[in-house]
Amino acid sequence: MRARLYLIVILVLTLVPISTAAQQSSPISITVQVGLDGEGSFRPKYWIPVFVTLANDGPDQQIKLEWRDQSTGSFTQSYVLDLPGGARKQIVLPVIQTSRSAILTATANGVQVFRERVFLKQLPDDQIAIGLLSTDPTVLSSLTIADFGTTRGATIIPLTPALMVDDPLLLTAIDVIAVRELTAELRPEQREALITWVQQGGTLLIGGGAVGETAIRTFADVLPVTVGPLQGNWPVNALEQLIGLSGLSNSVPQLTAHTVTLRANAYALTNDTLISQMELGAGKIIFAAFDLATLRAWPGEAKLWAKVLAFQPRIDIGATFRFSFNDLLQSSLNQPLFELPSTTVMLGLISLYIIVIGPLHFFILRQLRRLEWAWLTTPLLIVIFLLGTYGMSFALRGTQTQIVQLTIVQTAAESETAITTTFAGIFSPQRERYTLTIPNTTFVTPMRTDVGQVETQRDDNAVTIPDLQLDASAFQTWIAEEGGPNPVQIGAQITREGQAWNGSVTNIGKFPLRDVMVVWQNNMQWIGDLPPGAEATISLNSNQGNFLREFIPNDQHSLLNHTFVLENLFWYGQTTNRFIPPDELPSMPGTSLYLIGWSEQATPVFQIDGVETRTRGETLYIVALQQR
Repeated sequence: MRARLYLIVILVLTLVPISTAAQQSSPISITVQVGLDGEGSFRPKYWIPVFVTLANDGPDQQIKLEWRDQSTGSFTQSYVLDLPGGARKQIVLPVIQTSRSAILTATANGVQVFRERVFLKQLPDDQIAIGLLSTDPTVLSSLTIADFGTTRGATIIPLTPALMVDDPLLLTAIDVIAVRELTAELRPEQREALITWVQQGGTLLIGGGAVGETAIRTFADVLPVTVGPLQGNWPVNALEQLIGLSGLSNSVPQLTAHTVTLRANAYALTNDTLISQMELGAGKIIFAAFDLATLRAWPGEAKLWAKVLAFQPRIDIGATFRFSFNDLLQSSLNQPLFELPSTTVMLGLISLYIIVIGPLHFFILRQLRRLEWAWLTTPLLIVIFLLGTYGMSFALRGTQTQIVQLTIVQTAAESETAITTTFAGIFSPQRERYTLTIPNTTFVTPMRTDVGQVETQRDDNAVTIPDLQLDASAFQTWIAEEGGPNPVQIGAQITREGQAWNGSVTNIGKFPLRDVMVVWQNNMQWIGDLPPGAEATISLNSNQGNFLREFIPNDQHSLLNHTFVLENLFWYGQTTNRFIPPDELPSMPGTSLYLIGWSEQATPVFQIDGVETRTRGETLYIVALQQR
């Protein structure tokens, strides 16, 4: 019996070895927060930030973080960083997410040290997303049932200064940002990202009162007013008149608000300047001279803020075309990537093959009295023709990898910043593997998800797409997005008089613009060419309804079909855009006036295998014109 017990103990010790290494915990600790709220809020196909905090209590390590969307497992978004011993770092990994769950893993020198399944909260596409900077999460909560005209209801997303991002592309999923109070100063990069986001169509609502002092100081130079001291006992009848609803004095017997002075180009939404507004590019900044929490007890609060915000849709190019079957770049090419043989050449080649392999071959062998050689010469002639055909195909495709680009720049007149979306297509003449390199400030995704296993690998210096395999004659499109300096400079002196826009626009940049037009909603004035220094007179009526109907593009010899691009961007029946009915006529969204123009400027986005590659392309500029 004792011998059997000893045998069992030996077997257990043999089959279940104790690993000292397994008992030791990893010296690397990782915490994750997803989304602008840190709680996983996201909108499909829009960029969201993943905040990863890493600490290393052991030796120096190289860490690779990998994010995989559960619904697009073939697309990996990763970040590689060095983590010295004793160091603590926080990085922001920008990702595109399409489903409610993802897997985040971390490997250190090839060994997995972290794995977490992340669950996310999808924002409703049919509701406005309002980011709220406030220690009181109930502020503006009445807007969750507000009627905004084009949509009903809003989702309130709590924000904090600590998680405010410094890239405007990470804010595009939010429609409105309301600032009641700032518990900490924003960094200059965070503030600049907010201003650029406004210029692209966002709405920034800033409240006053004692709690709003830091916010007022932070945004003082872009507010529609200069802000004076607080005063009590402000009448509230102007707020009631704005929406035609009384009773505010019962809920707010005394209103404390700032005295303000309107700036040029700003206007008051109430006749006592309690609420004022100023357009900034395609967006607007609204200032309420009182604490945003003041009206919460009034039943008319939701109706008031819905009228004040007057939500307008934005131009979201990357999100509209990402993972779409509509390849905007490839479909709009005016010129072939390589010359195909003509019908005459193909018929001649087939005819020559039939003649040589048939009667001519038989006649020669008969003259030589060697018909039995046909067993050898027939396959030989077939091989010769196959090699000739392959050689002709090789010559037509060439050996040089080609990159073609459609770049779309969204900016505002006289603005220093812009959002650039580039559709970059890579044509591979032969079956090859490539490593693509992009600047680290660029966000990049494949146009479609059915391209096989692909990875975008980010570090502190660049973004790399490693080991990208393309078949012979394959064409693959990528979407690269970046916020940066404004490459086009347009001066505008525009006023609106009744139902007409009058004034002038001037190209104060260094390169000419072609196929220029000024557009307000579905009304267009054609300008044509606008050389550097040239000025064009604007006289646009708001009842013309001629956008993309009286279009006279000069694109017969250009790389891209301008008409096709604009139709796909602004004819909403062919694309998807939130809050725009699918049967709408071609139109620019919102109420802003835009200048649209083209140039042959094409700044290369990709380097292939570390080498600059010849790039052909055109750039479309969409410039929001400031009203005077």
